[in-house]
Amino acid sequence: MNTITEEKLDEGDSFLVLSSASKLKENNIRLVREVQDLHYQIIMITFNQPSPILKRTYLKNDIDLDTIIFIDAVSKYALGTLPQDIDRAVFINNPRNLTNLSVAISEMLKEFAGTRICVILDSITTMLIYLSSGDISKFTHFMTSKLSILGMSGFFIAVENGLDPTLMTHLSTFTDEVIDLTPR
Repeated sequence: MNTITEEKLDEGDSFLVLSSASKLKENNIRLVREVQDLHYQIIMITFNQPSPILKRTYLKNDIDLDTIIFIDAVSKYALGTLPQDIDRAVFINNPRNLTNLSVAISEMLKEFAGTRICVILDSITTMLIYLSSGDISKFTHFMTSKLSILGMSGFFIAVENGLDPTLMTHLSTFTDEVIDLTPR
């Protein structure tokens, strides 16, 4: 993943990261590690896995949890209540509620203004379970625009071939670069 550089993150570039379904977890870990190696804090927006599971996965892979804040859109919805592990996490009641998610993201970005922060959304493909392609397209446009204005970088992870062509075109247009991590 040699296209991620400190210079690009400092410029506030946004990236669409394509992964195969079988390597999604592995590529998430790889991405987090590379961003941390560039000394960035991470806001991890997770639709794919509950934050307590991601935390365990990261710990097993020697990833520093002190540099990651989670916005968890799936745990409270799946459990009906907050999970026991709520440290360094904000929980969204319903993954369909993009207004609450947008407010949580905006508050988090405001809190970390002036720091080296990077947003990772895992994953666009999982969002399709809860939202239409059109709503995801609008949300991604909002996110990339907001991050660009603030000079912050973002990564939007998606499963290759898991998106309809129109959504893929929109995501490719909204982001500065597409990083293809699928095996060739």
